[in-house]
Amino acid sequence: MKSNMRIRSRRLGLCAIIGAVLLSACSLPTLKRPQPTPAISIDLPLRTQAQLRDYDLAVKAVRDQYLDVAVVANWQASVSTYRDRVSAGMDDAKFISTLTDLLSTLHDDDLSIVAPAPQSSTAQTQTAATPTSGIGILAGLPEPDKNRVLVFAVYSGSPAERAGIKPHDAIVKVDGAPVTYEERDTVLSQIRGQAGSKVTLTIHTPGQPDRDLSLTRQPITAGSTFESKRIPGSNIGYILPDSAAVDGMTLAVAQAIRDLSSAQELDGLVLDLRTMQNPQFALTDMLGLFVNGTVANLHTRAGAAKIEVTGKNIAGSQELPLVVLVSDETRGVAESYAGILQELGRARIIGVPTPGRLALITPLTLPNSEAVLLIPTGEFRGVKDQSWYHKGIKPDIPSDLTWEQYTNENDPQIQQALQALSK
Repeated sequence: MKSNMRIRSRRLGLCAIIGAVLLSACSLPTLKRPQPTPAISIDLPLRTQAQLRDYDLAVKAVRDQYLDVAVVANWQASVSTYRDRVSAGMDDAKFISTLTDLLSTLHDDDLSIVAPAPQSSTAQTQTAATPTSGIGILAGLPEPDKNRVLVFAVYSGSPAERAGIKPHDAIVKVDGAPVTYEERDTVLSQIRGQAGSKVTLTIHTPGQPDRDLSLTRQPITAGSTFESKRIPGSNIGYILPDSAAVDGMTLAVAQAIRDLSSAQELDGLVLDLRTMQNPQFALTDMLGLFVNGTVANLHTRAGAAKIEVTGKNIAGSQELPLVVLVSDETRGVAESYAGILQELGRARIIGVPTPGRLALITPLTLPNSEAVLLIPTGEFRGVKDQSWYHKGIKPDIPSDLTWEQYTNENDPQIQQALQALSK
């Protein structure tokens, strides 16, 4: 299921992304005098002492690394208030909730805390190679005012595929209980379950009445959701990268361009990033397929660093007319990728504005609670210092429909892309 993939991908390797491109640092911003870390009384219960150590570590990490230094400058009143609550004593679940409430005072959804996975005798005997039991989808979590689990992709041979679930569908109820934004952290675990057990899902397909489907869960081994083809009736290529397979993404896209161009040179290419949310999206390698030279800047609290790529001309990819599809579900580095190609004049962007949640995320595991703090620590900007942070990418050719308002059989943005590349 996608929730495991997202949490795992955020925990692993994000610091390496930043380190790989921080080639030079500019002057440091002027900061206020750092707040001293309060003392922890040894008279407090041991659990409270441990929670306060985690609390103080989280606060220091946000103060030292959070991208928007101006936001944390006047944070001390909230920090003191919530620290007093922790000092008064609470259980571990309440402590995680208190940290979440503290971070929410900075009004950034990407600054968050991931609670440790609950331990059970079953979980302790599983290994990394053990397939997850579920229905076989990649899914988007509920969002404010969007109480649904959105289906991004369906694995071949899965219970979801056999039941007729398709991308763009939305799960609005699980076993009769409505999906809610407030339960976004647990809803996927409700859909998953023991192999052989059943779950009833209420499915909304755009333009159709809701329907109930009963599915029998089975062990799921993630397959590839990569897709490449010539759009029927045209000489335009279409590539949908696999959002869960970022390690081999660039090689897969390059090979698809070769294959699509082997019989006849393409007139254009559509790159579909409408559901790309993986924070490890291969930005520099993917840029190198279509551009060359200095292409962007990475901004962190340490300053700015130029991003340079060595372009590779794969079957004419450096000159190939290009459209990038984005949506309100495009997240993170993929947003920056689209913005960079747009600013360089290398691609036209089609879709609806992206949400601007494109900060690089650095994870920090709090040693006592084992919760993971996710801190926005950097952002990619264009060569003209264009910032898309909290603003999003504005398409060159806008669409009236969001990703969950149409189906693959009636995709208006593919038609817009065909028209743009046929001119």
